[in-house]
Amino acid sequence: MIALQVEVPIACFRQSRAREYAETYLVPPPSTVYGMLLSIVGEMNRYKHCGTKLAIALLTQPAKSTIIRTFRRFKKKEISDPTNARPDYQELLTDTQFIVWVDSGIDAESPTLLERLQIAFTHPETINRFGGLCLGESHDLVNSINRRC
Repeated sequence: MIALQVEVPIACFRQSRAREYAETYLVPPPSTVYGMLLSIVGEMNRYKHCGTKLAIALLTQPAKSTIIRTFRRFKKKEISDPTNARPDYQELLTDTQFIVWVDSGIDAESPTLLERLQIAFTHPETINRFGGLCLGESHDLVNSINRRC
C-alpha cells in the first residue's frame, strides 16, 4: 500500500445532478482521484488498472465560494451565435488537501498501479507523460503530491 498527500489550490468536483448551478462535492470522487493517479504514471487507458482500491481522507476543510462563469453549449451551428454562451454559477473549493491510500486490490496487470506509482516517485525520469497534473478539470492543477510514510 502507498499513501499520497495531495494539495490542490482550486478545484471543483461537479455533482452529477448539477445543472445551471454547478455544485461541488467537498471530497474528490474516487474516479477523479483514480484518473489523477493514472496521469501520474502516464497511463492513458482508464481500464488498465480496474480493481485498484482507494481510500480518501481530507486533511483540510476546503473553503467554498461561488463564481459566475460563461459556459458554452452549442445549440446553434454558428459558433458566434449569442445563444451558445450563457452565464452559470459554479462552486469552487480552495485549499483542498487530502491523503489517498492506494492498494492494488484485484489488479492482475503487471506491473500494478501501486508498483507504477512507487516507480514514479523513485525514478520519475522513467515516466512518459504529458500535460499538467490535474484533479478533475484541466484548470484544477495539483500544487503538490508527496509520499506519506
